[in-house]
Amino acid sequence: MSFPCRRPPRPSDEDDDLGLLHICIEGWGNWRWSEAFSVDNVGTLLRTIQYKGRTASLIIKVLQLNGVQKQVIICGRQVMCSYLSQDIDLRLVQHYVNPEGQTVVKEHVDCLEAGKKLPSYVLEDSELTELCVRARGDEDWSRDVRLERKEKERGSSSVVQVPCSSGSLLYVWCTLITMETDSHMQQRVVVFSPLFMMRSHLPDPVIIHTEKRSLGLRESQLIQGQGHQEQLLNTENDLTHHLTFQASEDENASHCAVPISTGVIKQIVNRNQAGLEDSQDHILADFYGLKNNSQPPWPYVSKDTDRPGSEVLAQWDSPMQVKLSAWRSGLNTLLVELIPWALLTNHSTWDLWLFEGETIVLQIPAGKTLVPPNFKEAFQLGIYWSDTNTVHKSTALKLVHDLTSPRWKEGVSPEVLTLDEEGYVEAEIPLGRNPGRQKVCQFCVSSVVRHGIQIIQIEDRTILVNNTPYFLSYRALLSDQALGTTDQACSLPDTAVFSLAPAGENTPSTPVSVACWDLQRKEGGIPQFPLPSRHMMFSCLPTTDPGPVGGSESWSLPAPIRPDFPRQSVAVPGEICSSSGLSTRALVMTYQEHLGVTYVTLNEDPCPHMVIHNQTPLSMLLRENVKEPPRTEVYCRPLPANSSLHHGLYHHFSSFPACRQREPLPTILLKTSPDPNSLPPSDLQASPEWSDPVDINCPGTQVVFLPGFGCLYIDVVHQGGTVILTLAPEGSVDSVMSLHNRTSNRKLAFRVLLSEASVSLRDDITSRSGSVELLRLTLSKLLLNLCPARLGDSGMGLVTAGMGEACLVEVHCASLQVDNQLYNRASFHFPVLLCQEQCVELPLWTSDANPTTSLQALEEFKASCFLQLGLTLDREGYSVDQLTFHIKPARLYLEDTFVYYIKTLFHTYIPDSALAPSPGPNPSERYGGPLLPETVLQSIPALVRPLRLQRLVIQPVDLLVSIHASLKLYIASDHTPLSFSLFDRGPLCTTARQLIHALTMHYAAGALFRAGWVVGSLDLLGSPASLVRSIGNGVADFFRLPYEGLTRGPGAFVSGVSRGTTSFVKHISKGTLTSITNLATSLARNMDRLSLDEEHYTRQEEWRRQLPESLGDGLRQGLSRLGISLLGAIAGIVDQPMQNFQRGSEMQSSAGSKAKGVISGVGKGIVGVFTKPIGGAAELVSQTGYGILHGAGLWQLPKQLYLPADQKSALAPNSHVKYVW
Repeated sequence: MSFPCRRPPRPSDEDDDLGLLHICIEGWGNWRWSEAFSVDNVGTLLRTIQYKGRTASLIIKVLQLNGVQKQVIICGRQVMCSYLSQDIDLRLVQHYVNPEGQTVVKEHVDCLEAGKKLPSYVLEDSELTELCVRARGDEDWSRDVRLERKEKERGSSSVVQVPCSSGSLLYVWCTLITMETDSHMQQRVVVFSPLFMMRSHLPDPVIIHTEKRSLGLRESQLIQGQGHQEQLLNTENDLTHHLTFQASEDENASHCAVPISTGVIKQIVNRNQAGLEDSQDHILADFYGLKNNSQPPWPYVSKDTDRPGSEVLAQWDSPMQVKLSAWRSGLNTLLVELIPWALLTNHSTWDLWLFEGETIVLQIPAGKTLVPPNFKEAFQLGIYWSDTNTVHKSTALKLVHDLTSPRWKEGVSPEVLTLDEEGYVEAEIPLGRNPGRQKVCQFCVSSVVRHGIQIIQIEDRTILVNNTPYFLSYRALLSDQALGTTDQACSLPDTAVFSLAPAGENTPSTPVSVACWDLQRKEGGIPQFPLPSRHMMFSCLPTTDPGPVGGSESWSLPAPIRPDFPRQSVAVPGEICSSSGLSTRALVMTYQEHLGVTYVTLNEDPCPHMVIHNQTPLSMLLRENVKEPPRTEVYCRPLPANSSLHHGLYHHFSSFPACRQREPLPTILLKTSPDPNSLPPSDLQASPEWSDPVDINCPGTQVVFLPGFGCLYIDVVHQGGTVILTLAPEGSVDSVMSLHNRTSNRKLAFRVLLSEASVSLRDDITSRSGSVELLRLTLSKLLLNLCPARLGDSGMGLVTAGMGEACLVEVHCASLQVDNQLYNRASFHFPVLLCQEQCVELPLWTSDANPTTSLQALEEFKASCFLQLGLTLDREGYSVDQLTFHIKPARLYLEDTFVYYIKTLFHTYIPDSALAPSPGPNPSERYGGPLLPETVLQSIPALVRPLRLQRLVIQPVDLLVSIHASLKLYIASDHTPLSFSLFDRGPLCTTARQLIHALTMHYAAGALFRAGWVVGSLDLLGSPASLVRSIGNGVADFFRLPYEGLTRGPGAFVSGVSRGTTSFVKHISKGTLTSITNLATSLARNMDRLSLDEEHYTRQEEWRRQLPESLGDGLRQGLSRLGISLLGAIAGIVDQPMQNFQRGSEMQSSAGSKAKGVISGVGKGIVGVFTKPIGGAAELVSQTGYGILHGAGLWQLPKQLYLPADQKSALAPNSHVKYVW
């Protein structure tokens, strides 16, 4: 049956309602349409269609999917659903009386597919008289299903016997659920479900034997494992079935049988009867709702951090448990679950052995999941190592259960690691006996509880991800000794080499586990570190043998794998050219740790910190002059002759991502490096001396004396956050300087003047009739200036030496204001959100009179601007090098109701994340390899491409902040002075999150230091801080103005005395009146809230928006509101009980509920007798004070620049096709 829809005709453009629709039933003739219904209101509604004495009831459900999408479900009163695993046929018998008075009987036969629903039947409950079922393709029908329900019963269940062609009977549950009981939108849902469902959490399939001992029958069924659900076949009603389980045909079945019957479900449902009524409403969501399975697949462990709460472990002292529960809330289907005590998953690259003492209890291959035996004691992990023909073991691990074992036991050996039900530990297995050739395998053993099962995972502790297009080789090293000295190059030991495949253009990289680490220890030596530290070396050079590639110069410097170094720049040797020598590739190595597993990713560095060109025929060593004691080894960088290398300073990666104060780069030292192949061994002992420190903060050319070589010319260039060093001998210095100092003769410079610019934020969704303006930003007298950096220094501190071709962008604004355009529509307190403190009237701009006519006028305009923003772009103009921001004293007005309203409105624009389509599969899941957590994938771009700025300057900010909080209790603080100090950082290499954190902490500290002024400015206290500040300003003017006039002459002194006295009186009277008025306003608003009369509160808020213009107007409004408050206090004793009684009658509440409502109304009326008169008296004082302040011109609240301009949808150019929810 189809339902055509149409829109009603529009009576006028003003009453255009795009959300109204008509509906009719096709085939009823004459196209009889129902009454119009709106899709704007979420909920359930009913529409009926009359035709030839028959009534068709259509139930329409409007569901909100997200902010811009809704789902409209149109269905009849009869809904048929099936949870069965086989198709069935339904036969419905319909009885109705035609217009001639004759009874008409019709049969409807339809196929109800497995796990589906039929299109609903548009039949009344009285018309549907019979319903029977048969198996698909059979001829015999079952008995009629009972369709009547008992009184005060929302649903009922019965077992239906369905004949099958094999001669047997299929028993199914038929559940009748009544939605919207005893209402005009009542709907009947018929649900067919099996008697029993089976779910096995085991890794492998299991054979279930079903015994019907009373009948002497036994049948077997294979149930798939790994959390799959299957219907238990060949079961009967009111018969006890005994279940036994068999792992495979070669093994014996379990000795203990589990009895189940349909009567068990009644005991389970009765225990949860409280939540049954509400849960039945969600059955239709399985058929009409979106298919959204948020549960991770078996074995139920996800890498995401948003894990559910801790669950209770089902058992730990028995290998298996059979759990009986309700399969779906509201249905009588019994769920039988096979729950092992634990699942052990081996995600590592090794085949592992499990030992309990000296006994092998289990062998688990890589990538497999098994059910381990119950561990009575601590267990160990073992690896068979072919080189030693021995199984090497890890430290012992002991499972700790919260209910049976304390977390700390006395006398436990420190060599035993305890693993909680929800936690992880790190385990190591040393391989080999020779200390010089030993390897270590590092694992992370974690445990979680899901579905009552303890899931133990064994993973490799370190995961590598190569996101570069290069084929990489890497070496993993564990060492408790320093790998180098501060004066010599790092000498790498002979270790194993592993490979990393590159990432393709269309295929992401595959994560690779680090199987083992080479352990370097000196025999008999004292370790320098308490724990061996992890290091990795990388190379892009091709290799043909598994040994080291061409010595230490073919590998990068050892990169420490530590949590306090989340981002490191690694210079990986890339190629060796006969003409240009060795060159490197700049890569970024990021470190992230998630639940005990370390994730190391390699990406191309978009902006290397340092590039060094050694154009001398001499090999050298470069050393960083670290000021503070380093947290890790700082290695010397070898500089081969005629090479171009990248280098990452310890200064950079040790401070990432902290936003430090302005700190210069460290100096570097150079010295010659002798070639061990060309010098005799006696000369190798004499180490040359280091050169003088080289300052790399100042761009330009420096001359340094290099011992053993002579004068060395070093050219320093800063380009987009990268320091480029060129080392050249004396003969080739001219060519180097001409190359780096080459400039372009073409320069771009322009100025843009705007008398005014306005940007508005509109809401096109909430109101269908038109577009509603929410906010308006108005910029007056705007100047945009673009010029080369060395020509545009405006005193903002953006131009520094050596900037070369950098470009300077300046934005100056004389006035800025953000208006609340909803002020006239709703009960908001502030018409303006942000504006300048002192409004200065500037002359209008013309083509002949503007700031660009002279340089002096331009500088005067810049100095008088309210807002100044300066940006310095790099040479390419793609990134910002420096940023400065300056704002003059401003006023900020915040209101919690407005903030919450805007926040809620924006949520309607953005689709709900819970209903958004689920993200695609994890790349590593599709292409193999370990899974990467979502948090790791999201953090990689922020670490690889950090926020880089040479300097960020925010000048001191002075604000007068007014805050009104009126959601629960009215608390206001008006014109609180807040001062924030200078924020100056640079050079910056950090993440956006860390920079926001630094800004938040800086300004939060500034607000905290002014907390006393905030408390003193509360209206509930009478704003004593504002009064003191106003008196202080008056006293200051009383002495300052005469003193200034005295320096200019007698006449100016007399004028200063007059103006000082006037200012003194003005400030004192203004401060006193403002304090009294704010106190009265706060008291009146809170009394109105405490009256518990929503109508009275809303009326008072609407009247408060009509501010008096004079003293007389204020007295008139105050007296009238006092009178209305007194009248409302007396009338509320009678009005409040009557309103509650009337509301209870409309909702058809019981007599007890009506009595409670009347008593509650009496209580509200009594409270209003006391609160409303107090609020009215306070309102009289408040309105009188506002009248005096407004009449004397002392009112401070700014006004909107422009009234909101609404746009009608009918006038839009695409209104005939635009449809807005």
